Amino acid sequence: MTGYAEGFILGLLQGFTEFLPVSSSGHLVLAENLGLGEENLFFNLALHLATLLAVCVAFRKKIFSLLRHPLQADNLFILIASVPTALAAAAIRYVFPSLSEWLPLCFAVTGTVLLLPEIIRPLPYPKDVKGLVLRAAFCGMCQGVACINGISRSGTTVSAMRLAGFGKEESAEKSFLLSIPVIVGGSAVELLTGGAASVRLGPLIVGAATAFVVGLCSVFLFIKILKKGKLWIFSVYAFLMAIVSFLML
Repeated sequence: MTGYAEGFILGLLQGFTEFLPVSSSGHLVLAENLGLGEENLFFNLALHLATLLAVCVAFRKKIFSLLRHPLQADNLFILIASVPTALAAAAIRYVFPSLSEWLPLCFAVTGTVLLLPEIIRPLPYPKDVKGLVLRAAFCGMCQGVACINGISRSGTTVSAMRLAGFGKEESAEKSFLLSIPVIVGGSAVELLTGGAASVRLGPLIVGAATAFVVGLCSVFLFIKILKKGKLWIFSVYAFLMAIVSFLML
């Protein structure tokens, strides 16, 4: 970490791309190719935890409700969905430890996935416990695949939930709630497998604070755009990033 300016830029990038359907991991790969940022366990953890805090603040009422009533259907959905997410992500990371060279294709996949709810009718899942399990498993598997650089987690999960029959606002809410165990689990894996490096406290605080504020704004911005049915805007952006990443890499 070289200084405050880089900490601010990386925090801005993390907060903006973590929750908008544009793939934060893909943008970070491009940033590294521009010489911005470096592998630093504590700094990366601080940015991820800052965006986690942003989700918790944005959905604090829903989270408190889930904690007070642990047996409700939403908790079951999150629990079931997290299992295939972890399995799929672990399998992909083990078989394909690095897929950065496929970044242009993955951005294009994100753009295509964002358009699917607009052209495909929701799948006919039953409205009982079996249907809940099947929909959770489907959405969780899609989220696990999104661990690949360039494939947006939020975009993939929202599209999967729309295809599973959830409404626009409910899809966004469930997508953000599903990000909580993903961020916690991913941070734990980084902590256990990564190597610690020295980091300056000032740039770390600037980066984390920026990621929190921008991440919080991104959550509400995404929900607002989704409500208006303008998800195609991010699809256009993803296809543009596919071209940019192709030229850069």
